[in-house]
Amino acid sequence: MPTPGPRRLLAAALLTAVAIGMASASARSAVAFTGAAVAFTGANVASAGAAVATDGGFQILDDRVAESSGLALSRAHPHTVWTTNDSGDSARIFAVDTRTGRTTGVHTFGAPVTDVEALAITPTGRMLVADIGDNARSRDVVRIFWFDEPALGDTNGSWASWELSYPDGPHDAESVAVDPRTGRVLVVTKSADGAVYALPEKPSRRGVNRLERVADAPPTATDAVFLADGSALAVRTYTQLVLLDPTSWRPLVSSALPLMRQGETVALAPDGAGLLVGSEGEQSPVRRVAVPALAAPTPSSTRTSSTTTPSSPAPAPTASAETRSARTGSSAASPEADRTQLVAGLSAAAGLVLLALLATWVSRRAQRR
Repeated sequence: MPTPGPRRLLAAALLTAVAIGMASASARSAVAFTGAAVAFTGANVASAGAAVATDGGFQILDDRVAESSGLALSRAHPHTVWTTNDSGDSARIFAVDTRTGRTTGVHTFGAPVTDVEALAITPTGRMLVADIGDNARSRDVVRIFWFDEPALGDTNGSWASWELSYPDGPHDAESVAVDPRTGRVLVVTKSADGAVYALPEKPSRRGVNRLERVADAPPTATDAVFLADGSALAVRTYTQLVLLDPTSWRPLVSSALPLMRQGETVALAPDGAGLLVGSEGEQSPVRRVAVPALAAPTPSSTRTSSTTTPSSPAPAPTASAETRSARTGSSAASPEADRTQLVAGLSAAAGLVLLALLATWVSRRAQRR
């Protein structure tokens, strides 16, 4: 094999240094994002480090589902999830077989939808279709349409709805979840300073229901679901899964999710022991992931928060309480993040040393000639 010339070696060294520098910068950006996601309440959060384990899944084969933006496990039909398209579609939901990815039912309900972003099913079998998207933050009132979970096949039916307003102005949201222990419905907003809002315990079909802010949420939340036993609220972002304690609302654990084109959905897996995470796009994949293991409770994580929780009677919020932030401002990253930064820094240093050695070698060769 011919020995490469000095210029080629120098060029290779430069490219190596640039690549290592870019990798280092990417690693630092990823660490910064991870730190923001897991430290959003200023609490120390256990991090699983690597991505959560994946175990199979399926692909949504129906071309009519081009922007799957909500996912909910059926309570009436085994091996079935319901999904819905993002804004731009009519009022319809699709039943999908989790074993084959094929559509087994389409239900239309004729509501005047604007930007549907999430699905959930209550313990009593009521399907919730959350029309809560608001990219421009211009909707003073958003809505959740509801009806009994439909049968499979092509069906249609009537609907009812709850009108909702936030106590602190419009928000964009893509997540709705139902506490299986109490039936309380929650909305999680999507902004960088996301929050969990609770509907009244008994929402009214007349007038506008005022949401109550109960906790901070991970930034850029795209969907949420309670674990089957109600022990945690799983909130997904584009890249992470964060479990929140449903009493104190402190983050319990955070794990990276499989990379997807645009991670939008999370739902319980049919066996109740895992979660399904999905993406937008035609023929989009849905992956089954394990629930991150929760660490043993500590006094700080089990202490009851002074913030009102959905499972307890709530006094009427005051104007100051509605907008008060529970953040403490801490931005401590996890030990895993520190290790990632260290590896990135050492890699960059190694690249610079390699470049210096090759430059010296080239210089000496030139002097000998």
